Amino acid sequence: MSGEAPRVLMVFAHADDETLLAGALIAKLVSTGHEVNLLCLAPGDNDRTRRMRNACEDLGVSTVETFSYTDGTVRPDEVSPQDDENPGRTLSTRLVTAPIEDLAGRISGRMSESAPDLVITHSRYGDYGHADHAVTHQATRHAFESWGNNRARLYALDWPGWLVWLNIRFMKIGRGDVGRMGLAGRVNLRLAIREKSGTPASIPVGDMLKIRRRASRWYQSEISRGPLPLRLLERLPLWIQKWFLGTARLTLLRAPRGFSPGASIEAKTSTGDSSSGEYL
Repeated sequence: MSGEAPRVLMVFAHADDETLLAGALIAKLVSTGHEVNLLCLAPGDNDRTRRMRNACEDLGVSTVETFSYTDGTVRPDEVSPQDDENPGRTLSTRLVTAPIEDLAGRISGRMSESAPDLVITHSRYGDYGHADHAVTHQATRHAFESWGNNRARLYALDWPGWLVWLNIRFMKIGRGDVGRMGLAGRVNLRLAIREKSGTPASIPVGDMLKIRRRASRWYQSEISRGPLPLRLLERLPLWIQKWFLGTARLTLLRAPRGFSPGASIEAKTSTGDSSSGEYL
């Protein structure tokens, strides 16, 4: 990897996830010399895909690839607008009900083509409880294992426990059964949250929130329809938002044998020193 920029592949479910969930992190990686590429599994219609590409340009993403799965729903009793627009869609084209093996195979193919050093995806509990995100996490883990690269690392987004449980409370108030999320109740969010994982590493990204906000302007309609915590958060001034979004959290899921968690996710300068500290 000498002389080359470290390559990062972000694997997310929807157009807007890259900005609203990881925009500041992406901007930080780009600013420290990483080449960041995005794979979006269910980008939505042409307009939303166009807006995603514009947001990615603001963030500094090098390339954007998409699959053509359909957005799912958060709860099994909800109806996705795309279901009405596309009555011919089958369960296999909906991200949340697509066969994990097929989905993982396609993602693994992209990993083989792009040969990333780092792969980053959603949390195991779907971040704010979205079943599409949880399925993307599962498929990306399977894809990474089948890819078999013994030098790359796999990370998942992570969030403070209090924030996750606060969102769970909102979902329960909205009569949601967190044990049965998404179409056909395929995802058990309660179980995913309780599953043990490694200790997350923290990366300061507060200096990138201005870039994230510039990118998020492409998603005003999605923000207005998003979960209440997200809507409230996006209205805050940047100096207050920094308290909530100023630190990105990543949990290491897979790493080469002998890898030290103290190794840096940051790019190295010409002197060999880390550009802004060791995080992962």
